[in-house]
Amino acid sequence: MNSVFKKLFALLLCICLLCLTACGNNSDSALVSGANLSSSNYNLGDAMGDYTVTDVSGNSYTFSELLKSKKAIVLNFWFINCGPCQMEFPYLQKAYDTYSDDIAVIAINPTTDKETDIEKYATQNELSIPLVKGDEAWITAFSLRGFPTTVVIDRNGYIAFSHMGAVTQDGVFEKVFEAFTSENYKQSTYSSLSDF
Repeated sequence: MNSVFKKLFALLLCICLLCLTACGNNSDSALVSGANLSSSNYNLGDAMGDYTVTDVSGNSYTFSELLKSKKAIVLNFWFINCGPCQMEFPYLQKAYDTYSDDIAVIAINPTTDKETDIEKYATQNELSIPLVKGDEAWITAFSLRGFPTTVVIDRNGYIAFSHMGAVTQDGVFEKVFEAFTSENYKQSTYSSLSDF
């Protein structure tokens, strides 16, 4: 009887450990698997689709995988001949350098710019932010009206912030990133830089 009790206890302990292990990942993420970018229309507060993008260096990033180790994903939409984009990149790069342990930043170029030109741009501008050659479906999916546009997907997989226009002041991206990396972060949406 005593050995049956020990075996039952050991089995129960194993089941509990398996449950704890499974619950330890970010299973609360609202990311929508199987989402089709071409037929998507994202707005502030929406659950983001779970997409995989590949940067010009060949590295792939899947949003659900990123959110297992990062507290937010920042998508920055830009193109090569965009003057405001070029003015903004140094500020975004500086914030990325500081927060890259907690924030994933992906700069998506959804225009007709060539991948080789994007690689040259990264080198010339000393950017370590992953640069992605995306297709024009990103423009439609986010109803992009101008460049640069920055979108933040929070740790729960929701679109929590969107800003069209260049950020060209020290500390602004840092304030945004700090809000999303805070241990006290609560699900919310932000419609303006002044919200930070």
